[in-house]
Order: sequence, then C-alpha cells, then structure tokens
Amino acid sequence: MSAIATYRTNILALLMDATKVIFTDTDCDTALHWILAEYSSRKPLIRTYDYTVIGKTAFHELPLDFSTKEIVRVELWNSTPESIYDLKYDCMYIDEQWLVHTEDVLASGSVLQISYSAIHQIDGLDGAAGTTVYARDESMLQVGAAGRMALMRGLDRIETINMNQDVVKSYQVMGNAYLNRFLSWLLADPGAQVAEVDYPEITF
Repeated sequence: MSAIATYRTNILALLMDATKVIFTDTDCDTALHWILAEYSSRKPLIRTYDYTVIGKTAFHELPLDFSTKEIVRVELWNSTPESIYDLKYDCMYIDEQWLVHTEDVLASGSVLQISYSAIHQIDGLDGAAGTTVYARDESMLQVGAAGRMALMRGLDRIETINMNQDVVKSYQVMGNAYLNRFLSWLLADPGAQVAEVDYPEITF
C-alpha cells in the first residue's frame, strides 16, 4: 500500500501540476485529511483496545486519552480464543471520557477487548507509520483529494482581480467533477460485508 509521497505525486498529476508550480505538499495533505475523514465514515478502520477492569464492577471508565467516534463491540478477553465472547453493553461519552456499562458484573483484573472505529492513515501523513487504506481504494481517494484541492484553489482565487475568471471556473468544474466521482463511488460501495454461514449440525 502506498505512502504519502505516492499519493502526492498522483494527486498532482490529476491536477496537471507535477512540478508543484501551483499546489504544494501541504495542499495535498490538507485535502487528504478531509478525504480520509469522509472515507473513514463509510469504511471505518476498526482497532481494538484492551482495558483491564478495576474492581468488581459493571461500570468501566476508559482512560481520558482513549479517543474514538464509536465503540462497535465489547468482548471479554480470554487467552483461549474459543473462550472469548461478546458482552452486552451500553456506552456513553461524558466530559470527554468514554464510559462502558456491561450487563454483567466483571471481576477485577478481567480484560475487556474493545473494538472501536478510527480514521484511516497514510504512511508518512502526520507521521503515521503504515497505510491502512485498502489498495483498491487508493486511486479514488486521490481523485477525491484532487477535487478538494481544485475547489480550494478556485475559492482562493475567486476575488483575484487580474486572474482570468475562466481559470477559476475551470478549477470549479474540475473540482466538482472529481469530488462527485469520489462521493458517488463512496456511497455506492457497501463497504466490508460479513456473511453468516449456516453450518450443518454435527451429531455424534
């Protein structure tokens, strides 16, 4: 999967500015932040966080530095994979802190394996190590970022007196075309799917 340098090169090629006469790396990165947020809302990166239960309780205050948009699953961890099971839970975000309430009272020292959504990352963007975007999706993210940059350029130059207004219009047309293509693709893609298989009953 590609790193930030490849993303920048491909985005600038879409904008016909390979030598960076008009756009900068900062422009690329700014647009990619927006595109990654949109992409992640549809295809979130799912990470796991292990939380050790403090005291015998059903109420669990996660650390203040735990950050997410959504908690999607809570499991009771076990060293034997077959013994890990889902817990029924409610969660809330109060005073900048996540609280998880499990239906079961858990013993002190139990470990909750919490699955949560996160923003995808690109290797080298904001110092990220590794790219989490699916390889098949990279070209569409680059198209979206190019569209965002074109609209940003058009907006930045719209009040420039000595600029040919056809240039501004061209950026607007290009930006809308690229962004519409990206958003249409994003909304049409169902994202990751999970199939439930009915296994045959085994009798002994």
